[in-house]
Amino acid sequence: MLFGTLSSPPSNEMLNDSPSLPSSVGAATCRNNYILQSLAHAYFIFSGLWLWFRWSLRSLLHLGPSNASKERAGLVHRFQIYLSFLEHWGIIQFEFVGFEEAASWQGSLIAPNHPSILDVLLVMTRIPSLNCVMNAKLLHNPVTSGGALLCHFIRNTSLRHMIKECKENLKSGDNVLIFPEGTRTITPPLGTFYHSYALAAKSASAPIRTIIIECDSDYFGRKFSYFKPAHCPMRFRLTAGKVFQTTPTTNARSLSSEIENYFLAYLAKAH
Repeated sequence: MLFGTLSSPPSNEMLNDSPSLPSSVGAATCRNNYILQSLAHAYFIFSGLWLWFRWSLRSLLHLGPSNASKERAGLVHRFQIYLSFLEHWGIIQFEFVGFEEAASWQGSLIAPNHPSILDVLLVMTRIPSLNCVMNAKLLHNPVTSGGALLCHFIRNTSLRHMIKECKENLKSGDNVLIFPEGTRTITPPLGTFYHSYALAAKSASAPIRTIIIECDSDYFGRKFSYFKPAHCPMRFRLTAGKVFQTTPTTNARSLSSEIENYFLAYLAKAH
């Protein structure tokens, strides 16, 4: 059921349960079947528009706040379907390292690098009870705004508001996703980190769990277009990295600089 919801957080095996295509077959399928890419992207677009319609209808009928937990589970389910299309049709191959205990993570600030538009989808299908700090500009896009509003994602409209919301979520045991770069990577392999994510973690004395995202294509990067053919298969690897602890006395700027250097060293070694 395409528009159903999940009653429990996703397991680490959900994206890998179905048999995947061999690389050679996937590459041929992708090159010769641009229509498959278009169908996968069309599902994502229309699913996003459906969520926007549902949010608009709730607002029009004054139905009150949505159930954030239920909506996030439903959003994850839609992400899983979209990623499954990309994987099963040989467009993308995924590898996840170090997420075996992710189901037990609570009250952590999740800090990945941000090379592609798929990063949010990939992280959300691995980590339960995940709220996201979103760029307020996404509220102007009907494909992304409905899901964000139904899920009560945290807007970055002001630093004080963002930190307050993050603190409340982290203290309640939710995990919170923030991309330290603030946007998709501008200059690979890594953009400059903003230290606001460290301030948010410090406010709740929450651990910062790093996730290193590597991909061998810029197709889903800053110049992404739903209508541009991809060279396939593209490969993504997500690695659960070092955990950095915070306290009320943590120097957020210094910690952010340390974490940025950690990412740079890891990515340099990987390439």
